[in-house]
Amino acid sequence: MLKHFKTIGMIGGIAPASTIDYYQRIISRFQERTGQRDYPSLIINSINMNHMMNLITNDHLDELVDYLSEEIFVLEKAGAKVIFMASNTPHIVYQPLVSRLRTKMVSIVDSTIAYAQSKGYRRLGLFGTLSTMEGEFFQDGFEAAGMEIITPMPDERKFIHKIYMEELARGRFMPETKSRLLTIANRMYQEGQIDSLILGGTELPLILKSSDMEDIELLNTTKIHVEKILDAAIG
Repeated sequence: MLKHFKTIGMIGGIAPASTIDYYQRIISRFQERTGQRDYPSLIINSINMNHMMNLITNDHLDELVDYLSEEIFVLEKAGAKVIFMASNTPHIVYQPLVSRLRTKMVSIVDSTIAYAQSKGYRRLGLFGTLSTMEGEFFQDGFEAAGMEIITPMPDERKFIHKIYMEELARGRFMPETKSRLLTIANRMYQEGQIDSLILGGTELPLILKSSDMEDIELLNTTKIHVEKILDAAIG
């Protein structure tokens, strides 16, 4: 283990499949980046996804900040020095949340903005939960960085949210669902709306792969996030 490696704390369970994906990616990328066969120090707090989503759906965002703060404190108390949430959706309260913390939190939104800037993208499509697609936390951040977020049509957004919560978050990845998602993505690209597509839900890269679209890049926010998490932990 690297002498100065900072213990990572993960808010997981939102949902389990993506928590596993994060865990495996952090280990493999740590080993690739350091040339070591050790496993990085990583603490996981698997929280109640249904409770979190109910707070968001009912617009109880102050309660959400309280809830996440308490769960992050569990990680801090256990010794975590770099914190992250293994989900895009709870970043809706990232700003008020981070102001309460004593440790560094790595934002999935900021990580994706930095990556998109490095690639020169300007008009990015966004798939995710309704809170992610219709909220302001992605849009505002990208706009401040000189980029524009484009979301699907209202009925498409409802479809994406529905399958996200009823299928993807439960570890179900159906061929017909993948086909419909690609149809939406291709429509947005062919109409000239987007030059790339953000998979703004950490279960989405488990059903949509980079090889599924030849013309535009599908931005895997989990993969992008992991690199920034390790940047902070390795130093």
